[in-house]
Amino acid sequence: ELFEPRPVSRKGPGNNTMIEQFSIFTKGGAVLWSRDLEAGMDMSGVNSLVREVFLGERSGETSYQFVYEASKYLLKWAFNNELGLIFVAVYPAILNNQSLLLIEEILLAVSDKFSSLWKKNKLKGTSDCRVGIDFAFDKHYDAIVDRFENIGSRPKHRVQRSFKDTKKGSEKKKPNKKEQQKEQKRKHKAEQKSKQKEDEQDNEISEAEAKALRKQAMLDKLKRGRNGPRKFVKKKSVEKKSAKKGKKARNWGNDITEEEAAALDFGQKAGSADAQAERARLEEFKKTYMPNNKVEFSDSDVSSDDDDDGDQKGKSSGFFSFFKSLTGQKPLTREDLTPVLAKIKSDLMSKNVAVDIAEKICESVTTALIGRVVGTFGSVRGMVKEAVEKALTRILTPKRVINILPEIQAARRENRPYVIVFIGVNGVGKSTSLAKVCAYLQSKGLTVSIAACDTFRSGAVEQLRTHTKCLDVRLFEKGYNRDAAGVASDAITEAKQMRDDVVLVDTAGRMQDNLPLMRALAKLVAVNHPDLVLFVGEALVGNDAVDQVTRFNRALTEFSTAKNPRLIDGMILTKFDTIDDKVGAAISLTYVTGKPIIFVGTGQTYGDLKKMNVKMLIRMLLR
Repeated sequence: ELFEPRPVSRKGPGNNTMIEQFSIFTKGGAVLWSRDLEAGMDMSGVNSLVREVFLGERSGETSYQFVYEASKYLLKWAFNNELGLIFVAVYPAILNNQSLLLIEEILLAVSDKFSSLWKKNKLKGTSDCRVGIDFAFDKHYDAIVDRFENIGSRPKHRVQRSFKDTKKGSEKKKPNKKEQQKEQKRKHKAEQKSKQKEDEQDNEISEAEAKALRKQAMLDKLKRGRNGPRKFVKKKSVEKKSAKKGKKARNWGNDITEEEAAALDFGQKAGSADAQAERARLEEFKKTYMPNNKVEFSDSDVSSDDDDDGDQKGKSSGFFSFFKSLTGQKPLTREDLTPVLAKIKSDLMSKNVAVDIAEKICESVTTALIGRVVGTFGSVRGMVKEAVEKALTRILTPKRVINILPEIQAARRENRPYVIVFIGVNGVGKSTSLAKVCAYLQSKGLTVSIAACDTFRSGAVEQLRTHTKCLDVRLFEKGYNRDAAGVASDAITEAKQMRDDVVLVDTAGRMQDNLPLMRALAKLVAVNHPDLVLFVGEALVGNDAVDQVTRFNRALTEFSTAKNPRLIDGMILTKFDTIDDKVGAAISLTYVTGKPIIFVGTGQTYGDLKKMNVKMLIRMLLR
């Protein structure tokens, strides 16, 4: 957070009513100068801006909103990367467009003036540049604000009215006798024409009615025929009824034969057939998910098979093949970076990064680089590459570190099971991912049970039952057409009685616009208070992934009955082995949610589950 080494300046003679607070601070967090109203607004809004926008690599956005004492405020900012300064203006969110334009102009003017004074103090060799500028800058700020306020308060140029808009022009002339006679004749002719039209319409209606009556009479005559209407006579059935077979008496004695006993054993026949089919299905599942009848997990994270370091030496390829060496002491401008960042945006989109997120990442990189000076032997390529890697690293580094195993141990000490809910759209591999996580937790020596809360899709319970038989874990299910929230609650209660360590809750796959199922999902999460809500998505999608996760979070917020609704805590990406280097969905999902990707699926077997490696993911994206 920001720290204030000296007291800030309060309301002065030139303090305006548009800007509630104006702060100038370094990138290290030291506040150089600040101006606020007599109410004394604290720096909570600016601190929130630094955490959410600057550190979250979202500085490409145009503004940031926060609430202070039940009022909404917006923040706008400007950078001077050459001097390492940040300028932030805080103003009410209800201002009109003209006031917003003035605020932007004031922000740029204050930035230019303060930067010039800051440079002069540096050239003078002042040990603490803040001493020469701190409160002496008040008069400069007030002069800038007064200048722009006077521009905004000038009366608009009065436009001359036309003659028709004047009082004389709006008065009508009194008509003379000739004009009155002409007006009467015109009205008389108009009345005669309207009467003539009404008479013609009446005649047309009468003729149409007569024609309809004649047509109806003809139809009635055709129906009656010559001798009148006939009576409907039902034909007698000539078919002979088959004689009913009498009920054969069953032999209840002890002297029945083996054939009769086998015929009476209906359950044995059905049971053997079902058991055979179940065994065949189980063997097929084991061949697919458990080759060699065992599950093996690799301790290594997801990685790329290609040697990325080798192709970076000696040649420019991929993202940065567009750069040309540019040396000198000239500060970088937006014009220098525009062609470079256009190439980066195109490559990000080609690797499945959503369009608007690719634009925000590039704008964030641009903001961080404008004004920086390229060294004598430096190049734009190296500087931009470093900025892009830092931006992507900050995006993919989670704000909340999720360590599942320590959290499970903490839940065990509280004598309760650790609950994980899996959510997502249809067909992304949610149930299979749940089974993989179950196998992973089993490999760590934990007891796991599975709750079948997909009571909507036909075959969902049977699929989970086969997985549980392969993994030898307990399944809690109540069939179909049940309340999913109630099934999950009963499963958690039973798991607590059985002293299970973890409960994995499977939910129905649903499209993001299916409101009834979204409402049921929000109820399940609100009622059962899971420890972890994991969104399962495909690594193949780009823009659609953003829409999916946004709508799921919105549904969990809108349909929840809790005061503090639970949102998505983390993500699992499936089919990660099929995308080569098109890993943009990971960037899109993490940027939108701010949550980490915990696992990625790299195959079909239970052991094909790996942890996300941020550095390797960035190398795959930038190569």
